Amino acid sequence: MTVTAKRRAGTGGAGSRREAARQAARRTARRRRILSWAVPAVVVVGLAAAAIAFSGGGGGPTGVLPSARGSVTADGPPREVPLSRGEVVPAFIAPGLGGGTVSWADREGRPTVLAVWAPWCPVCQAELPVLGRVAADHPDVAVITVVTSIGDRPGPDAGEFLEENGLDFTTAIDDEDGILARALGIQGFPTLYVVGPDGVVLVAGTGEVAEDVLRDVFAELEALVPAG
Repeated sequence: MTVTAKRRAGTGGAGSRREAARQAARRTARRRRILSWAVPAVVVVGLAAAAIAFSGGGGGPTGVLPSARGSVTADGPPREVPLSRGEVVPAFIAPGLGGGTVSWADREGRPTVLAVWAPWCPVCQAELPVLGRVAADHPDVAVITVVTSIGDRPGPDAGEFLEENGLDFTTAIDDEDGILARALGIQGFPTLYVVGPDGVVLVAGTGEVAEDVLRDVFAELEALVPAG
């Protein structure tokens, strides 16, 4: 190998190392942004400005109604705090918006964003269209939503809201007792759980999430999609 060739080879190696370092730095920055959004369970309850508290109990909605008692099941007892990193999302089954049933087991093996929302929650109304826009660019990442607290306060019909915003999320309808919300430890809306293929929570947060952070979340999850 000539001196010139050696210099080129050395330059190429250095360039590859620099590019790898830049990529690692970008990944680190992205994860920091994600973690800066994630809200520790111990402080979720106090974030009234960012997330509206879950009250439970039904009112008198029209259109989409809470699921009938007995039609919603969830593993484990009710939780008083949200799920946190490292915990497993409890299995659940509930009637689905638009018919049929939604089972958490159906997404087994796929990284998933689980969003819990209330139709009357203004933060949810702002957040869900952003979630839909980001999800459309990452079809390999599953999105499941749970609509709960239906009719607790005045607000739009859940089905009409999703339709008007062009959102076709797989959506489970909680019952008037909030079986799903309580099993998931919901304390405010919206709550997002970022879940790995094994069903373990990677990140949990409550309140509005900036679109760039959501894109970071989906990019990280997409990297976990099983090959083939």
